[in-house]
Amino acid sequence: MVFQKNLVMPGFLELYCGPMKSGKSRELINRIDGISYRNDADFIFFKPRTDRRNENVYSRFGDLSYDCNFIGGNSPENILDYIGEKHKIIAIDEIMLFDNNIVSIVKKLLKNDKNVIVAGLDLDFRGEPFGNFEGDMVMPELLCLANYVEKLSGICEYEGCNGMASRTQRLINDQPASYMDPLITIEGEDKDETYECRCLEHHFVPESP
Repeated sequence: MVFQKNLVMPGFLELYCGPMKSGKSRELINRIDGISYRNDADFIFFKPRTDRRNENVYSRFGDLSYDCNFIGGNSPENILDYIGEKHKIIAIDEIMLFDNNIVSIVKKLLKNDKNVIVAGLDLDFRGEPFGNFEGDMVMPELLCLANYVEKLSGICEYEGCNGMASRTQRLINDQPASYMDPLITIEGEDKDETYECRCLEHHFVPESP
């Protein structure tokens, strides 16, 4: 299914997912950019407060960005306080960082004829379906709920590979992070921690069961 860039679809959920550096935020931004000129397609952006690397919605692959509202990861219901009747499109970046209540919020928005467009990691650094701090399975539920899903891939950053990448590799001091490490950390919070886009062959998770 291919969308026209100026299309608004009431009661429709679009989900863009993939590993880090696969262009998820870029797709979300491009989708909004395609309708931003319309007078009848007011939109509003949200992002979990957990990720404050940027003060707006931004893609590492381009200069285009939009202002956004930061919401606590454990209180996604606060999203509803910002949404007015005029808002036809609700865009949410890094949605996997919200707790599982985000699923009921998305359902409510869809029932109110909002076009909901979200982006996030489908798999965590372990290579498992992305949950959150409490172990809720946010992304699997949203993937099942979505009317349209676009799974993106990146380029494997393992030296000498450059193959298609579907995994996110967490590195600590340039070594693969253990399966037992915390599920959620934010890139840049710890100077010794970095993330790479990896193919399945070059995705390593020590102590994985």
